[in-house]
Amino acid sequence: MKDDATARDLTSHAPVPMRVQCAVYGIGLFTTSVFHIGSVIIPLYAYTMNPSPFMFGLVFSAAHVLPLLFSIHAGALMDRLGARRVMLMCTALAALIPLAYPLATWIWALIILQMFLGLSESMGWLGAQTMIGQYMHGRTTYAGRLSFVIRIGQLVAPPMAGLSWDLLGPWGAFTLMAVWAGGGVVCALILPPRKADLAEAQAAGAPATGWRALTPKLSDYVTAFGLLATPSVAVIVVLGSMMHVGNAVQSSFYVAWLNDMGIAGTAIGLLSPAGAVGAALFSLLTARLTHYVSGFWLVLASLWAGILLVCITPLMSTYLALQIAMFLRSGMNGLAQPLVITLVLRGAGRSNQGKAVGLRGTANRVASITAPLAMGAIAEVAGLEAAFYIIAALISAAMAGLAVYLWRHPEISRRGED
Repeated sequence: MKDDATARDLTSHAPVPMRVQCAVYGIGLFTTSVFHIGSVIIPLYAYTMNPSPFMFGLVFSAAHVLPLLFSIHAGALMDRLGARRVMLMCTALAALIPLAYPLATWIWALIILQMFLGLSESMGWLGAQTMIGQYMHGRTTYAGRLSFVIRIGQLVAPPMAGLSWDLLGPWGAFTLMAVWAGGGVVCALILPPRKADLAEAQAAGAPATGWRALTPKLSDYVTAFGLLATPSVAVIVVLGSMMHVGNAVQSSFYVAWLNDMGIAGTAIGLLSPAGAVGAALFSLLTARLTHYVSGFWLVLASLWAGILLVCITPLMSTYLALQIAMFLRSGMNGLAQPLVITLVLRGAGRSNQGKAVGLRGTANRVASITAPLAMGAIAEVAGLEAAFYIIAALISAAMAGLAVYLWRHPEISRRGED
């Protein structure tokens, strides 16, 4: 009976107040935009320190370390304390850390700041996803709107960051990042508290305040990884990580290939807005399409197509073809993202929503770290062009295996609900 009640709650059609919707979308917008601002000004600032290529790369790898280790813990905290309380802490951290960057004149200090900024930014995005379940009944419609809104930041944040750096220098640029991140704090304050959060924490025997409530617990990690025993969760975690394989290829060897083609940096940068528009528009179609196609099949097909679109880059000889491919490739990601969020929430159940999102975040980080290394090793042996095709073949084999699994277990891929 309890599982039935949970399922009904997670697919409820009760309207969500606009105050709640705006707050959740705002948290997603401001926390993810911190990454897009940082992707412009942090490399510029790190370059002023004249680091070696290895140390320069380490600055950006550092942002993934703490999210890899603590995504599940962050999700468990949201289950225990409620996403709103955790968001208040992590958005405040994201608003304060940028102010320390101009004071970090030593490369190792910059690396340490990157670790904590990466954690706060990651927790903000995990929180926005968890709130789709805790506040918004796990509905694909709201997840699609969240996916649409965060693309606004992808469009406006990089130009805004570059302009602030040119006009105001490091202090102005990092102050802008801090003020922008402060928007997440405002949204977390606007979000009304859920009475159920404290009641659920007390029912579980968990301390609501103090350091005991904040420290990692082995049992949370055991529970989170135990969710992989639920087939629907395992399938969507694997599919979600596939999205990040494509993203990792696009952010590394894709750019290197375009540079070898003689495409200027400005022209490469102008591909990003096409991707943002595609992702935003397609994300609004997701809920409607689930009335006709099972959510799992829609995720599998769209992500498979998206990865192939980036892996056929060597076959494209014109800039227009690259623009169209970027629009469609990001559009496929935008189509899949809302379902990746809602399907994992539904599979995990109410008491483990945060852990499930954290588990997915951990898998995504692993994919983001290993995919460029694997492609680099393949390129070392077979050449860069062949590496694109080999990655496409390997991903296609994995996707075909998942398709066979879903075909043989139709109860997993039953018709999705909005």
